[in-house]
Amino acid sequence: MKRFAVALLTLPLIFSSTQASAAPKPIVAKEMIAINLAETITADTKMLVVGTSILLLNESSISAINADGVEKWSLTLTQGAASIATALTSDSAGDIWVAGTSANIRDVVPTNSPSTVPINPDNVDVDPKLPTRNDLTVATLWKVSNSGSLLSTYTLDNLSPLLVNSIALNTKGFTLGGIQATEMGNSGVIISGSLDGKFLKPTYLGKSDTSIDVIVRGADSTVFVMGSSSEILAGKKVAGFRDGILAKYSSTGKLIALVRSSASKAKREWTSATNNLFLTGSVQSGTKYESALTKFATNLAPTWTYRFASTGATIAANGPNGSQCAAFVSKSAIKGISNWKPNKPTALLLSFDGKGALIGAASAVGTPLALGYSKDLGVVLMSTSQTGVSIFRLT
Repeated sequence: MKRFAVALLTLPLIFSSTQASAAPKPIVAKEMIAINLAETITADTKMLVVGTSILLLNESSISAINADGVEKWSLTLTQGAASIATALTSDSAGDIWVAGTSANIRDVVPTNSPSTVPINPDNVDVDPKLPTRNDLTVATLWKVSNSGSLLSTYTLDNLSPLLVNSIALNTKGFTLGGIQATEMGNSGVIISGSLDGKFLKPTYLGKSDTSIDVIVRGADSTVFVMGSSSEILAGKKVAGFRDGILAKYSSTGKLIALVRSSASKAKREWTSATNNLFLTGSVQSGTKYESALTKFATNLAPTWTYRFASTGATIAANGPNGSQCAAFVSKSAIKGISNWKPNKPTALLLSFDGKGALIGAASAVGTPLALGYSKDLGVVLMSTSQTGVSIFRLT
């Protein structure tokens, strides 16, 4: 095995709960407005906000609704083969790229599917998040027009069960991130390719218990991966029960740098991020849960950070005017928000400027599931509660 020189940094686990940059005056939390949904949405639905549309992805179908909750179009992606679609993004033309996995139906040749030699890595381990179906071994990419027409389908057979957690895309290509399984366990997997569906050889991170949950592509085609791990990575030992990880790869798949959380007896995960490397995730230490929000530079150095008492799950998204947004279930008062003293855990949306100053806050109902933004619709939050799944807007 080739050995690479890897720059290793350590991400401190102890973050300040105070503001990274003091806001000039107290913020007043607004209330987000619920959309009147025409159809019921399930809690496993993925959401993407593009222009005037809210895109909803559920297993093997995708649909678009407008600001009034009325369906604009719907499309089934399976085309006769068993598939699960699990991540989506859009390009500059407004077309939607959906990623997932499919069963290998060997007597069916998918249209526009490039011929690629199957890749079967050594020493890969299973993660509890993997699909229970062992037949879902084919990485699948669907390109859908902004009017709901299927334009292309591309596939890569990996031979082993695969879960795609994230897709990132720019004018130079796409990258998928997720988990690849064998009988031994699971490793993180990174699969890049060109926009005409030509896949490159996958890259793997870890050998026994590593998950890649988020992918970000840089303008120069460098790839940033975020997730969690409970094994040694690039010579860096495990600090807690499970560490949050952030790694940077070159456009050729070479590992350039890796950082991981450093506190013992803690469980850390980076589960959401924006293309500006604003990362969010959960921190569990004993029975205490917090939301971690950190903005990183491209050299993986943290530039500002927050910690807030929460129930754990935290979602990130870009906001208006270069701002960064995070949604989580807040459990306590927050300095800088004058009217925020929840008497029970409550969904909260926070907005920060480029320097980390708190510039906005809004409340909603339920536990955040997804977060997005467009100039047409503003910030859009999807959450789940005892009454079902809801979608809220902040304009």
